Amino acid sequence: MYDFMEYCLRRYYRASGWNEDNQYSNLCAWSRSMLDFTVPHGISLVMSKLPSPVFKPSYTIDALPSLNGSMGYLYTSRPLDVDTSATVDFRETLNSIRSSKPLAKYRPENTQDYLVYGRMFLPGGNLEAVYARRLSETTQYIITAFNDPRKLGSSLIGMQLQRDVGRHCTEFSYTTDDGLVGLRGLYNFGHDRFGNGQWSAGAELYYGILDKSGGFSTGLRYQTLPASSVPPISVTYTLNPIVGHMSTAYVAQVSDELALCSRFEFSIYSYESDLAVGFEWRSAHNAMAKIKLAEDVKSVEQHAAETGHIVVSDVIEESDGVTRLEGLVKARFGLAQGVALMWEGRFKNLLFSLGITGDLSNRTNPIRSVGLELQYFA
Repeated sequence: MYDFMEYCLRRYYRASGWNEDNQYSNLCAWSRSMLDFTVPHGISLVMSKLPSPVFKPSYTIDALPSLNGSMGYLYTSRPLDVDTSATVDFRETLNSIRSSKPLAKYRPENTQDYLVYGRMFLPGGNLEAVYARRLSETTQYIITAFNDPRKLGSSLIGMQLQRDVGRHCTEFSYTTDDGLVGLRGLYNFGHDRFGNGQWSAGAELYYGILDKSGGFSTGLRYQTLPASSVPPISVTYTLNPIVGHMSTAYVAQVSDELALCSRFEFSIYSYESDLAVGFEWRSAHNAMAKIKLAEDVKSVEQHAAETGHIVVSDVIEESDGVTRLEGLVKARFGLAQGVALMWEGRFKNLLFSLGITGDLSNRTNPIRSVGLELQYFA
């Protein structure tokens, strides 16, 4: 589950019409969300406020295993439509697979839309910041920064310039750590012969100016389109020939409630390999709620036809509330990563993530960590 600030950042991208799925860095986003999800560690509480459409503060308290926290603030030039934790569309808060909705054309409300975000971690005083600015319909840049005041020379600044024209997207990046320069690109070949899916190919080239070393990777993806008549499917293949690492992943949503994923990784030089499988299971009551909503609408329409009056029914509003997705179970098993299980859901006004990780090969202590995270914003 995204924390509040991550959720707001994605709402900003959607509000400004920016397609994150069209970037090479997100080529394997579906398989990563199912197999590389982060399980809460200890007990933490995230409390956020919605004082205005453009300004939003957030506070985090971690009670276990040690007491610490953070405070962050976010400001956007474009008003963000963010509901409370009790009414927000739960699916939008999840880092899970879903077909992207068509984005509206970018219409700047200001000369250049921007987002500013900063957070301080306590008690250490670490700082992180993000500044994103839209230059045009197809171009934006992002500046990120991190600083640890307890370590001399720990400041890190990263810059990205992104250009997305739909058919292809390019990204240029630079970080002060080792003077790393990177160039990424993704090209969409168009639809398959049935019009249900799209092939995409991309590559990344990076070079460290200070340590005089570089790297290269390439990838291929086939993914069904949001408006297609087939269930969501994503197949990816990536290769880094310099380090000899290759990976292939397959993600499929087999029903409205269940999605499956498998990933195989192999090292060409060392012959080491890893296999990971996982699934996402969504609450079954969602389908029952849709049936109930249809029955409620039908009964109201029938009553209106019989009486000749227009009826506004509270039952429909209540039914609309229960049709929202209220629970998601994620599980992963990997030869290298071990086992992880997480339950994400909503209880009244709270969003929660409850998870556990383990190592079945360790018979004396198979459980690595247990965690619970609660989020509340209003």
